[in-house]
Amino acid sequence: MSDEEFRRQALSSFLRARRAAVTPEQVGLAPGVRRRTPGLRREELALLAGVGVTWYTWLEQGREINPSPEVLTSLARTLRLDRAETDYLFRLAGSAPRPAPPDRVPQVPAALLRMVQAQSPAPAFVMDADWDLRAWNPPAEALLEFSRFAPADRNLAWVIFANERSRARTVDWERHARRTLAELRAAYGERGGDGAPEAEPLAALIRRLRAAFPEADRWLDEHRVSERAGTEKELDHETVGRLNLDQVVLRAPDGLQLVVISPRDRETTERLRALVPAADAADAAATAARTGTAAEPVR
Repeated sequence: MSDEEFRRQALSSFLRARRAAVTPEQVGLAPGVRRRTPGLRREELALLAGVGVTWYTWLEQGREINPSPEVLTSLARTLRLDRAETDYLFRLAGSAPRPAPPDRVPQVPAALLRMVQAQSPAPAFVMDADWDLRAWNPPAEALLEFSRFAPADRNLAWVIFANERSRARTVDWERHARRTLAELRAAYGERGGDGAPEAEPLAALIRRLRAAFPEADRWLDEHRVSERAGTEKELDHETVGRLNLDQVVLRAPDGLQLVVISPRDRETTERLRALVPAADAADAAATAARTGTAAEPVR
């Protein structure tokens, strides 16, 4: 028996065993009176997972079938598999296991917080895997005004659409907003996509964006997907003038991302310095380092 045949036979045995272990009552079906086994029938499982009965039968029989990650995720959810069992299912099906979702970090590590503050005069902030803003330095507050939003709304995608002043300052805002939505879709897929519990915060965010901003609703329907990466940005600030910036995205442990909005020229550096008085920036940095949280903005 070849390795491929052995893998398909193992997948067949695993699916049959797991199907037999799920009772109709667990998935909201009537138990019935003429069942040979206590588990689900093939047609019931196929219906609940949203796949064809014949297709699923072939898969369970060990035929040469290549299910997509989305189908495997649906099967795993219907079979009530835990993460280890889901990874095993993916491997038996010849697909790479889904990456484990990062746990929400209760507090930004002190070393990362110091790095955020050290970027001044460049604005810098930390966001988590759900795109919630977790910490930022005084230049970021001066430029992006995160503290204007309620804690529940301090999410990068939400702020990009909801902050009218920032929208007005950003040259070609529509292009950057469309790119943001494409990156948000990619992040949603990385967290498991439709039906995955780990992806629900991003799913809720996407629903909120659709409901609140008609342009986001239209652009999300384009189904563009893009890996989150850096980009060039130009802002016309009403006080300090044109800012030529490079947005750099750095991955950090536990699903955190450090975003630095770096000046591309000396004039932009000096204009960023003018946004935050040096003494106020030093006080804010000291407060953040002492408390381990983002400093409150200077008013």
